Amino acid sequence: MFYDTISRAPEKISIVNKYYKKHAAKIKRSYCLFLHKMGLLKPFSFVMWLATYKCNCTCPFCEASAGEAHPDELTTLEAKALIDDLAQMGVKRFLISGGEPLERPDIIELMEYANRRKLNLGLVSNGYRVEELWKDLSRFNYSIYFTSIDGLAPYHDKMRGKANAFSHAIKSLELFEQKKVKIRMVNTVVHPGNIHQMEPLLKMLKDGPANLWHLCPAAKVGRAENDSFSLSGKELRYLSEFIKGNRKVMNLDFGESYAYLWCFDGSFAGKAFFCGAGLVRCSVMPDGEVLGCHQVYDKAYSEGNIRNKSFSKIWKEEFSRFRKKDFRSSCKKCEHFYACQGGCWGKIEKQGACLKGSWHKK
Repeated sequence: MFYDTISRAPEKISIVNKYYKKHAAKIKRSYCLFLHKMGLLKPFSFVMWLATYKCNCTCPFCEASAGEAHPDELTTLEAKALIDDLAQMGVKRFLISGGEPLERPDIIELMEYANRRKLNLGLVSNGYRVEELWKDLSRFNYSIYFTSIDGLAPYHDKMRGKANAFSHAIKSLELFEQKKVKIRMVNTVVHPGNIHQMEPLLKMLKDGPANLWHLCPAAKVGRAENDSFSLSGKELRYLSEFIKGNRKVMNLDFGESYAYLWCFDGSFAGKAFFCGAGLVRCSVMPDGEVLGCHQVYDKAYSEGNIRNKSFSKIWKEEFSRFRKKDFRSSCKKCEHFYACQGGCWGKIEKQGACLKGSWHKK
C-alpha cells in the first residue's frame, strides 16, 4: 500500500532520512487530504475499538477512566455489524482495546468473527487474563500485541492495584512471542513517579519477549487531568537522551503521539512524526461513538454513533475538524511547523498548546 511506502521507505535511505523527518508530517497530511478530496481516504493505520469500559485494574492515569462496564455498550450483534462494515470498506487492521477487552464476556467470539472477516487483529491488554484464555487467543492471527508496564514489579502492581499484574504482563508477552506475533510492544506512561525507573526497566526488558518499547509522557486526559503526572522540561529532555542513548540496546522511542518532541531535540532520532487522527486512524467507543483521536476519549468530539449511521459513512462524511487545512497561528509561526503540523491533536485540543513550552523550561 502506498501509504505504508511513504511512511517507511524514506527512513531506510540515510541520505534523505533527516530531510524526510523534517517534512514527513506535511507530506503525509497533504497526501491524506488529497485522497479525501478524491473520496479514496481510508483508515490505513487502524480502527481501534474500545470493547468495554470494564477493567480489572485501577490505574490512576487511565485515559479511558475505565472501571465498570457501562450499560449502553455495543451488543454482540452490533459489534459484528461494525466488523462487517470495516471488512467491506477494506480496513486491514482492527485494534481491540478497552478498559480491559478480555473482561468482555463475548470477546473471544468477536475476535474469531473479526479473523473470519480477514481483519488483522491487534490486542491491547494488561495481560492479566491472557494465559487463562490462551487456548482460545492462540487461534487468531495478530499484527500486534500491546501491553503496558509502569515500572519494576512492585511499582507496577501498586499502580495497577492488582497483585502479580507485572508477572502476568510479562507472561502475556512471552506467549505472543512464542506465537511469533511480529510486534510485541510495551507502553510505559512516564511521569515524575516512575521516570527514575527507566534505566533498571530497560535492563529487564532488553532481553525479554517485547521487541518494541514506547515511552509516553503522561497526558492530561481521563484520570490524569492534573499536574502531578506532568513531566518537567528537564525530565522530557532526560527522556529524549535516554531513548537516543539506548536505541542500540533495544528498539525504543517516544510513543507515536509524542514523536514530535524530536523536533525540539533537533536530532530527529526516532520515528518521523505524523498525527493521523481522523486521517488514517480513529477510535470506536464502547457505546458506538466514533472519535478521531485515540487518546482523548471525550464524547464532545464525537463524529457520530454507529447505532445511527454506519462507520463507513461516518468516516467518509465527517471528521472535518481533522481534515481542514487551517492551523492555529502559533503553529504556523513555529519553526517546526512542517515537521510537526500542529503536534498531537488531543494535546492541543485539551490544553491549547503542545509540549514545546514545557520542553524549553529549565
